[in-house]
Amino acid sequence: MKFFLLVLTLIFVNAAAPAQERLPTIRSNVSVISIQDGDELRKNVWTLVPEAKPDVYEAQLQDGKPQRVTFVTDVESISFLVQEGKKYDFIIQLGEQLCYTQIVGIRSVPAAVFDKKYQDSHRARTFVEIPEVYELINVAIAMTPTGIEDKNLVFKASDYYKRMREWFDPHAGHPLLVALDNELKRNPGRYFTLKMNGYAFEFDNKGKIVPSAVYNRTGFRGEITNTLKPYIAQLQSFSDDTKFREFYKQNSETYESQIAFYRDTANIAEMKRWLDKNFPTSSNYDTYKIIFSPLVAYNQSTTWFTSNGFRELQPHVNFPYPEDMRRYGPMSETGQTVFRGNIVFTEINHGYINPEADKYAERILKAISNRERWVERSRGPGYYGGMGAFNEYMNWGLVSLRIVDYAPKEEQDRMIATIDLMMVQRRGFVQFDAFDKFLVSLYRNRPAGKTIADLYPQIIAWFEKNNR
Repeated sequence: MKFFLLVLTLIFVNAAAPAQERLPTIRSNVSVISIQDGDELRKNVWTLVPEAKPDVYEAQLQDGKPQRVTFVTDVESISFLVQEGKKYDFIIQLGEQLCYTQIVGIRSVPAAVFDKKYQDSHRARTFVEIPEVYELINVAIAMTPTGIEDKNLVFKASDYYKRMREWFDPHAGHPLLVALDNELKRNPGRYFTLKMNGYAFEFDNKGKIVPSAVYNRTGFRGEITNTLKPYIAQLQSFSDDTKFREFYKQNSETYESQIAFYRDTANIAEMKRWLDKNFPTSSNYDTYKIIFSPLVAYNQSTTWFTSNGFRELQPHVNFPYPEDMRRYGPMSETGQTVFRGNIVFTEINHGYINPEADKYAERILKAISNRERWVERSRGPGYYGGMGAFNEYMNWGLVSLRIVDYAPKEEQDRMIATIDLMMVQRRGFVQFDAFDKFLVSLYRNRPAGKTIADLYPQIIAWFEKNNR
């Protein structure tokens, strides 16, 4: 009997092997390929991983409707009409290696819907906002024990924070604060999506928190749920019990003055003109929304949306308080304005540097393949893989180049040295100091008419040289 079972087992094993070999197969000479997902062509987003068996791509099907998904290599492509709940297996052959790949169809409600009216009123414009429900969730997070204890989560050295504590301290035991604190202790990274998703809600004319007419969720791109939604009933209770809307109204001057700094003094429009000039073919967003709270400390995040052919970049940032700039040493008023703009600039410029890097994806991935040469794993885990390390080097490298063009000449070297110190010692980008010196010199001595985008081949060559 045992012999009979063994024979059957061998039959099934032998039968399975040719079946697996009969999977549809396409060839590739490059390790990073593109995906056409419905109407969106996502260039150089899929890294082939032979070790994954299979590597799964989740196709987000709007309202569960079938959608064509095509994987595109440098030589071939393969396409499936993906349906909800179904799996599609195939192989991408990279040289002698077989990369087993699977597409899974998942129902998805669009994160945002931009109709014609929205597009017409937002195209080629930049908005700066401290939204009301967004501020409500930031207040709630700031009032949790985690928010009170964590110096990097909430900025506490402001008059606004003091006023906030005086107003809300009597409600420190509210169930919402307990629930949020438990979630933040369980998963510290949830802070970002809870905060960001506040922008997907608004108050109606009766003071009730209702879903946005435009956004289903405003967390990180690729997330399929709104993480704040389960807390809305408690958030409503917290708002009513604390008379939050009255607090928000009383602090309108603070909000207006901080918005004015970003809009007028920091001059976001000029930042975009500088980026448009230096990356003439890489800007692919139709509108920008800068979202922030006076309570947010040293953290930023960015999300983006595509709907009906319209693209929106949405940086979520903190406010650069003047008193916080003192730790960087004395600066002139002009120098301080430039330096305070770094926070929002480093989020906006991803809309330019990421698409530009995608044009050289295969070469860049090889140029930073020795990851320990570029990022300390313990201090830069979010940038350790993929294109992240290169793009973050460029992100803060552009900060130095903007300093070259806008800061007083006598202050530039010290300001750039401050950036270098922060990137190496605090963030773990071990070669940033050397890179920044190379980049600044390259930029200052570039031929007339050359843009930063034109310099990318030389920049990548520097990474290739220093990858060994």
